[in-house]
Amino acid sequence: MMRRVVFRARRRRPAKGAVFAEYLVLLTVVGIGVVAGIAAVRLALITEIGDLFTAIANVTCPP
Repeated sequence: MMRRVVFRARRRRPAKGAVFAEYLVLLTVVGIGVVAGIAAVRLALITEIGDLFTAIANVTCPP
C-alpha cells in the first residue's frame, strides 16, 4: 500500500529538464525586452541631446 502512494507522488513531479527549459525561455524573453528597452532609451536620449544642441546653437546674443 505504501509503495503505491510513493510511486504516485514521484510520477507527478515535473522533469528537471522541463523546468530548465521554462526558465531558459523566460530569461530569453526578458533579455530581448531589456535589449529593446535599452535601444529605445538610447534613441530617445540621442534625439533629446540633438534638440538641446540645436537650441544652444540658435541662441543669439543682443548686440
